[in-house]
Amino acid sequence: MKKKILIAMLIVLLTIIIFIGIAFIPKETNIQIDIQKLANELINSQIFEDNLNAIDSESIIKKYNFDINKIKDINSYVGTGATAEEILIIELKDKAYINEAKKIIETKIDERKIDFENYLPKEVFKLENYNLESNGNYIILCISNDSDKANEIIRKNINS
Repeated sequence: MKKKILIAMLIVLLTIIIFIGIAFIPKETNIQIDIQKLANELINSQIFEDNLNAIDSESIIKKYNFDINKIKDINSYVGTGATAEEILIIELKDKAYINEAKKIIETKIDERKIDFENYLPKEVFKLENYNLESNGNYIILCISNDSDKANEIIRKNINS
């Protein structure tokens, strides 16, 4: 009798553990981000001191030296050059390229820090406090005056 109760309790316990495990599996498989909407929200959020202008995808792919065959869509805005401010939103064909693309972006930011240290030292703060997020097949970079506000806008768009 005690064995049957013990076995029943173990089965119930294992069932509960399995259901809890399933509930906490990340669900980022079909994430869709409207990259133009996100870019517009960031631009209109008043977190930039510069006027950002759209850059064509070919130029931005060349600037970062991305593998064009791995990019599905790209949306980029940069300042006049008087600031380090930038928005870069990429949709990749395959999320297997995410780590490589993020390393490319981080390397470019490190290079820009060196350039701005001598040119406009006050911009280095922005390059040290940038937002770089990835989720699903998307990478989002925002270099602005207010990384907290940028993060809030990015999170809202990722989770919607």
